[in-house]
Amino acid sequence: MRGSLASLRVGRLPYLNALPFHAAGSGVEPRWVVAPPRRLGELAAADELDAALLASRDALALGPRLRPLEHRGRALGIACRGPVASVLLLSRLPVAELSGARIALSGESRTSRALLRVLLAKPFALRGVEYVEAGEPADARLVIGDAALAARHAARGLRVLDLGAAWTAWTGLPFAYACWVVRRDVPRELAASLAASLADSVAKRDALAAEPFLPLPPGVDRVLALRYLARFTYLFGPAERAGLARFHQELLEHDLLRLPCSGRRLGSASRDRRSALVPA
Repeated sequence: MRGSLASLRVGRLPYLNALPFHAAGSGVEPRWVVAPPRRLGELAAADELDAALLASRDALALGPRLRPLEHRGRALGIACRGPVASVLLLSRLPVAELSGARIALSGESRTSRALLRVLLAKPFALRGVEYVEAGEPADARLVIGDAALAARHAARGLRVLDLGAAWTAWTGLPFAYACWVVRRDVPRELAASLAASLADSVAKRDALAAEPFLPLPPGVDRVLALRYLARFTYLFGPAERAGLARFHQELLEHDLLRLPCSGRRLGSASRDRRSALVPA
């Protein structure tokens, strides 16, 4: 049985918006595994992580194996209501004119790919869109994370669709980009210790403003970074939980909920039950 935080393999995202979870170091640190969201989802699916900050689509797909990491009854994660500034569709044409277009998808996160597909199919009602991988010739491209922050300010002459703004305009809800989860076999006392450490760091995130060596992505200055971090909610309330439940519903409807490791679709039995991460 795992007996201390130091024994846990914990997945950590390398993006600026995850930094508040690591703003205040504790005396005992877990064994951090730093990787983009897609890779963390694969590691979690292969049972190579004990806990992780997973992109929400992967967390929902793996829900039966996991439970939310909570502190004082509130789930930990990353959510934002409205413009997020780091999940963007860049195009020379207005979104309404992209029916039949080729759109290049980021390879870093299944969640942003799924969110884009839902938005273009539902509120924008586009038809005949061809989705291709990043680097292929395309009429528009999806960029996420720190690279998107820099791209937004270098996107002269391009139309920019902020997917967070589009989601909230359509649903009225915040979007949950990532969720902290823990394997079901991790002792609850140990999970609670990890959750308390993460929540304590979030509570001290204002100290980031005074941090002289705040890690900044290329093309992002300190003022922009702090303004960006202020957009996010890290402890989920009813609105964030409702946003996650709505995304789960859309993933099922559009057949976008697949196991991260194999790409295998969840079976019909899984379609009939809610993810363990979504409140009943």
